[in-house]
Amino acid sequence: MIPDAAPEHLTLPAMPAPPPRSPFPFVATAAPVLVSVGIWAVTGSVYSLLFAALGPVVALGSLLDGRRHRRRTARREAERSVASLDRVRQRVLEVQERERRRLDLLAPPLRQLCLPDRLAANWAQAHRDVDSVDVAPLPVRLGRARRGPAVIVDGAADPLEQDDELPDSVRDALAELARAAAALDAAAWIVDVCDGIGIVGPAAIARALARSIALQWAANCSPVTGRVAVTVGPTGDEAWLSALPHPTTQASVAEGRTLYRLTDRGREVLIACVRDRSELPPGVSVVVDVSPEAPERTARHERFELVGAARARDEATALASLAAERGMLSADHLLPEAVSLAEVLCASPAPSRDGRTDGRTDGLTVGLGAPVGRDAAGVVELDLVRDGPHAVVAGTTGAGKSELLVSWVLAMATRHPPTAVTFLLVDFKGGAAFAPLAGLPHVIGTVSDLDTGRSARAIESLRAELQRRERVLAACGARSIDELEAQAPVASGARLARLVIVVDEFAAVVSGQPELHELFADISGRGRSLGLHLILCTQRPSGVVRDAVLANVTLRISLRVTDRGDSLAMLGSDAATRLAPAVRGRAMIADGSGQIREVQLALADPDDAERLRSTDPGPVETMWCDPLPERLPLDTLQREAAREGGVGIPFGRVDLPAQQSQPIARHDPRGDGHLLVLGSARSGRTTVLSTLAAGAADAGVSCVVVPDVAAEASSLLSELLERSAAEKPDATLVLFDDLDLLLARRDPDERHELIELVTRVMRGPRRLSLVVTAQRLSGGLQGLAGLFDGRVLLRHPSRDEYVLSGGDGATFDPRVPPGGGRWMGSRGGGAVIQVATGSAPLPTARLVTLPVVGPAGSRPLAVVCPRPAQLANDLAGAGARVFLLGEAPVPDESELRVSRGADPVVLVGDPDDWQAQWALLSFARRELPIAVLGCAASELRAITRARDAPPPLGDRPGECWWVEEGVVRRALLRLTRPS
Repeated sequence: MIPDAAPEHLTLPAMPAPPPRSPFPFVATAAPVLVSVGIWAVTGSVYSLLFAALGPVVALGSLLDGRRHRRRTARREAERSVASLDRVRQRVLEVQERERRRLDLLAPPLRQLCLPDRLAANWAQAHRDVDSVDVAPLPVRLGRARRGPAVIVDGAADPLEQDDELPDSVRDALAELARAAAALDAAAWIVDVCDGIGIVGPAAIARALARSIALQWAANCSPVTGRVAVTVGPTGDEAWLSALPHPTTQASVAEGRTLYRLTDRGREVLIACVRDRSELPPGVSVVVDVSPEAPERTARHERFELVGAARARDEATALASLAAERGMLSADHLLPEAVSLAEVLCASPAPSRDGRTDGRTDGLTVGLGAPVGRDAAGVVELDLVRDGPHAVVAGTTGAGKSELLVSWVLAMATRHPPTAVTFLLVDFKGGAAFAPLAGLPHVIGTVSDLDTGRSARAIESLRAELQRRERVLAACGARSIDELEAQAPVASGARLARLVIVVDEFAAVVSGQPELHELFADISGRGRSLGLHLILCTQRPSGVVRDAVLANVTLRISLRVTDRGDSLAMLGSDAATRLAPAVRGRAMIADGSGQIREVQLALADPDDAERLRSTDPGPVETMWCDPLPERLPLDTLQREAAREGGVGIPFGRVDLPAQQSQPIARHDPRGDGHLLVLGSARSGRTTVLSTLAAGAADAGVSCVVVPDVAAEASSLLSELLERSAAEKPDATLVLFDDLDLLLARRDPDERHELIELVTRVMRGPRRLSLVVTAQRLSGGLQGLAGLFDGRVLLRHPSRDEYVLSGGDGATFDPRVPPGGGRWMGSRGGGAVIQVATGSAPLPTARLVTLPVVGPAGSRPLAVVCPRPAQLANDLAGAGARVFLLGEAPVPDESELRVSRGADPVVLVGDPDDWQAQWALLSFARRELPIAVLGCAASELRAITRARDAPPPLGDRPGECWWVEEGVVRRALLRLTRPS
């Protein structure tokens, strides 16, 4: 036990006595009264009686003056007493502060105890006492608490209990003195650790106090003589002990308590952390209750000095550093806290296997050996070919997994050129983990969760790469890549670089894309022979990396883990749980031989990657093509298409990651039929047409652009149909932009007629290839959609519209650039496409040549219009003889038949006027040409009795329906005299 210091005694100063009270002045009061009565009796004057009032007045003044003097005296005495009491209280505080300093020197706070000079002195004293049989107490500090009084003031409470007439200031000073002397507050709470300490309460608080006690013990006991053994319950973790310079062992038990056994020179100290007093083991004399609800803790104002695991690690590391300086470290502490990649690369030059190159003409070594760090014996080198073929890396957050991956990749890239090894990096933490490797010639691609499209490409490309490697090996007659490497691949022209697939946060990768489980299992099974290697990194491999993959993984690296089961699954032991969390990059490596090594992994710096970027990599084997660019220049595409040759009009590129190619997209009007292009505004619909139009001439195909006016479009399509049936021309590319908008602007009858005409074109001769663009399949386009042989789906505003257009909802992407989309049909097969863009706009739409008609001298002309008077004036000005129905008499039929004058005859009227002249109208139907302009189709039918739908009219000046011999066609009415 550690005895307390004897309290010091102080004497209380004398307290002030109250001043005596003055007696009442009876004589002074009665004397003036008697004298005034005597004078009145002698003189008989009543004024003499006034002197009788002097007595009471003088008496009252005397009383007041005495009272004032008595108060002044009492105040001076009280001030003197308060000053005396303050000096006594100050003395009490000085004695208490001296006692606190004495206790602090006896058991200093942990930070002062771990100062290098104090540590050196403590350990030196421990060495001098190593043979001593007299074991002195070892004080340790639990915190601060209220202790017994360091000063006893004799009689401090008596005046308060016996004298009720003390002034309030004196009573307050006495009370303050009594409180100050009652106890020693915030004093160091010191116990002898040799007595054994039991800590009762919540596990987290109890272990934090136990760490403080253990560190104080370590600071007082030399690493040469002291040893630490700890048993931790299933929820505990005291891995910080591995950083101590003292030899340490740690074991896990099923019970819930934590026991420290601290041994020094044969003396064992026990520290027990339990939840209940009944669980305390024998050998514990000091019991500390750290429960928040403990009543004695509140009464004593206890404040424990708790130490978290991180701070404990830092303090233990500081102890180990000093022990290293003094030469006191054991073999377990010989690993450096940090190792640079450049250091291990210089210390371990690249040797060839068995001192030879195996016939390789480029001098490359077989395998993928590269240094990764240091252990107690020197540089540690790992080889995925020799030790693998695959590796799993585990570790908790912040242990250094990503740094290991970067350093390992850089080490392999430094040792082997891109012709021997390439890397595919997969990071589902935003892609920042592999940022130091950007631009490395060995890296063929980086996949992150920020680009879902690139992730899908990687999956397809990996499957294609497996098949490609199988084909290469089969063509060379090799069973594995090892045999291929031994066949002088430079001479045979077949070389396969080993591909290392590095995956950070493997759990996030497979949770987002579960189909990858099957792919990684396939790679793990066939990777050794095909030259594919996996490095899978995850926090907890148990339950994440499936058994089908782990069965083929012989190289396992575990940084610090918190769960004992994870360490057992990785290494077969719980060694990874005991790694020091404060040392970043400390790991345990199991290479399949049954040996487990503790290694300090090397960390790379930016210069390591920069040196590799500056070297000339030479020809590099690529596994995949980059995603299609957002902008594909048309002139570049046309030059490449001319070099490659081929049939059809080049208009973009198709992305085929499963075939590891990006061929030119071509549309052949002679064999590909009709093409439908769907997309939202500014998605590139018109660009598709302009690109096809720009390449039509080079492909020997004539190109026609359909106007965006229904009348012009109908006339042009009709003409194309007639010419195709009569002349049998070569293939013609017909470009129709925004057909859905054109149909939406027409009335139902005209819409139906235009749809019928487009249907005839699509079902007609294959020499006409129709390319139609629209925003969506609305109106009549729904019936036409099935007639198109191919379809290009550009960007759509929503998934629903994309599906209605014929796309797969799983491939919907609202962020595709203009001109990007999916090419459906026999040619595209649903592949991603990017349409080329050029400077040439869409050519001007072609207009059909309309016949020019007008009044002639050979026979009269009938004209129907809603404003006949105005038209009559125009015709009269052109030199015609105009007869306005309803206003002037008109010639009869006989006169009209024989009319052969120099000036032509024109009959003009509105539809009502013509129907009122039924006889003349009947004659006009039989004998005269009829021009109908500015009227509705229903009025045309009423005048001409035509049953077929008339062709729609455009907006050309003078455009009309020309009816002759029952046939209705478009024409231009001439209103001027011919020159």
